[in-house]
Amino acid sequence: MKILLLDLQDQGDAWVANGLRNAFPEDALHVAGDVGTARAALTGDGLAPDLVILCDEDTDRLLGAYAILAANATLPATIALTASPSVDAAVCLLRAGIDDLHVLDVGNTWQRQLPVVVEGLLQRLREKDARQRHDAELQASQQYLAQIIDGSSVAMFVIDSAHRVTHWNQACEALTGMAASEMVGTRDHWRAFYAHPRPCMADLILDGGIEDKVAHYYGTKGYRRSATLTGTYEAEDFFPGFGESGRWLFFTAAPLRDDAGRIVGAIETLQDVTEVHRTRDALRNNEALLRQIIQCSSVATFVIDETHRVTHWNHAAENLLGKTAESTIGTRELARDIYAHERPILADLVLDGADERTIAHYYGGRYRKSEMADGIYEIEDFFPNVGDQGRWLHFAAAPLRNEEGRMIGAIETLIDVSERKRAEALLQEGERRLAQIIDGSAVAMFVIDAAHRVTHWNQACAALTGLPAEKVIGTNEHWRAFYADARPCMADLVLDGAIETRVAQYYSAKKYHVSHVVEGGFEAEDFFAAFGSSGRWLYFTAAPLRNAGGEIIGAIETLQDITEQKRAEERLRQSEERYRVLSITDGMTGLYNARHFAQRLSEEMERCQRYRHPLALMVLDVDNFKTFNDTWGHVQGDQVLIQLAECITACLRRTDQAFRYGGEEFVVLLPETDLPEAEAAAERVRALFARSDISPAPGLRVECTASIGVTAFVPGESPRDFVARADSGTYEAKRQGKNRVIRILPPAGTTL
Repeated sequence: MKILLLDLQDQGDAWVANGLRNAFPEDALHVAGDVGTARAALTGDGLAPDLVILCDEDTDRLLGAYAILAANATLPATIALTASPSVDAAVCLLRAGIDDLHVLDVGNTWQRQLPVVVEGLLQRLREKDARQRHDAELQASQQYLAQIIDGSSVAMFVIDSAHRVTHWNQACEALTGMAASEMVGTRDHWRAFYAHPRPCMADLILDGGIEDKVAHYYGTKGYRRSATLTGTYEAEDFFPGFGESGRWLFFTAAPLRDDAGRIVGAIETLQDVTEVHRTRDALRNNEALLRQIIQCSSVATFVIDETHRVTHWNHAAENLLGKTAESTIGTRELARDIYAHERPILADLVLDGADERTIAHYYGGRYRKSEMADGIYEIEDFFPNVGDQGRWLHFAAAPLRNEEGRMIGAIETLIDVSERKRAEALLQEGERRLAQIIDGSAVAMFVIDAAHRVTHWNQACAALTGLPAEKVIGTNEHWRAFYADARPCMADLVLDGAIETRVAQYYSAKKYHVSHVVEGGFEAEDFFAAFGSSGRWLYFTAAPLRNAGGEIIGAIETLQDITEQKRAEERLRQSEERYRVLSITDGMTGLYNARHFAQRLSEEMERCQRYRHPLALMVLDVDNFKTFNDTWGHVQGDQVLIQLAECITACLRRTDQAFRYGGEEFVVLLPETDLPEAEAAAERVRALFARSDISPAPGLRVECTASIGVTAFVPGESPRDFVARADSGTYEAKRQGKNRVIRILPPAGTTL
């Protein structure tokens, strides 16, 4: 042992130093007469003492010397040697951090007692260090267990003996929509499942006497003791508040015990079996003898460490794979038992960071990457060595990492899906193939903290924006993924609590509104020209994140590509516009039809009366059209009508409107036009039509003409009178020999 003595009262006789040499004859002693020398010995590379002894009769000098040494170096065990200190002085020394005191006496009894005191002190310090290491190991173990639970793809939560939630994993968050931050530390886990306070199955397990209580809550839900885990119960129930139309959940609850076997908590796992129920209903309708499709059981789970040794093996794994935890934990022999030969299992491949080519080598096309997180694979495969006749298993493996991100193990879960596979085979024979159950597609999202720094940028967001997470996380530059210049995203506005005052600045032309789902959240749509080859429409939401005290500590923004929806809406709008145009258009001539004429006539008459502007009407009728039709046929007759329509269109202004009124009769509305102007326009149409090249037969030209009547609107008259007066001009033109324009004046005494 190396001893450093700081003797502040040495008067040259070296009494204390000699006494220490007598007390510790085989140990190295280094003597310092002042604090500076002692400090140099402690901070240098050579001495590294195991024990520091400070000697002085003055308590204040001892305290000062100790404070200087402790401030400059990490001290080993320390003992103060002083002559009969008072109780107050002893308390001050111990409070300052000195480990023990020893009293100098003239008879040198202290020399014989000091080795015993030192040995006792060192033993206490060793025990203290052992307790600290044990506490650290326990804390690390608890952290590792929490990571195992949170990394599981199966939704689960844990309560302690006081029914407070201690764990609420990510899968449970995704299933229930309730964040762990809302649940952990509370007794409110019932809120995730029920409308009113009531115990969950884990609460009943924890309280004991479940047989007396479970029927009250689960009597019609098919509850049963677990065939896999002692003291565990299973049940299925329908939860109408989950999803759009409710979800069926299969859930199990098991007690947690300490080393003495006392129940100290309970764990509950939940699986979405909605699709199983739908499959079961389909089979019940078509197969009267089939009563059940899939037998649900607890989820088998095991964990391997970074050396590929099994560290955890639960009871469900024992029952499913037929191996006890005692024979499995600490070994690397799973493959031989499962596959009957040496090869890596899925957890081994995930732990080794195997690429897809390696995964495919062992599992062919049966694997798929999880959409929840990177590095997770899911597989369904048949295992002939499991059970009596082999079993179909759905298994997933995920990496486990420490706080530095280093991989320290892997977790694998196995679910017996044999009944579902058999149900699918039955459905294939008589029904269409059952679509594979999908937990849900990944939604692009990112999270910012109180300083607007990105803390999360998921894979879906990276895929949508083309910006990888490593380029964004830890920065304030998430705007680069969406905009050409720096500006706040919606999450930034929500975080600042300024969205109501600043939203018009950034989203005034967009469809934004307050979220009906999340308090303080907003939703909007916008077009991002830089996304994809031709830009993309995104629907995005932003909501604040709060701590337990309700303070906003960040914000989350989600983004969904709604480009196809927008394109469909535009196609629908164009289709509706085409339909509207077709509904008011004459299919043969391309002019407006008679129904649209009635609408436009009423509107123009009302406008004329309101603003006292002139309005004229032209009625045209093809001369001798029946004779032409009888001679050359209706096909050629249609060509004559088309020709007249083209002549009318050629002579009109942009504000004029032409209509096919019926058969060979046409009308033209001429807003802002008096009677002389209308008569001139009608004459242009008549002359152009009379010169038209109409050839009903090769080499034969036939002249076709039209009789036209025009008149002006008189405020207050009815549409019938207005049209009838113009139409009378047509009859008068025919009576006078056809191929002419007749102007019909309004009745005498009227004011235009």
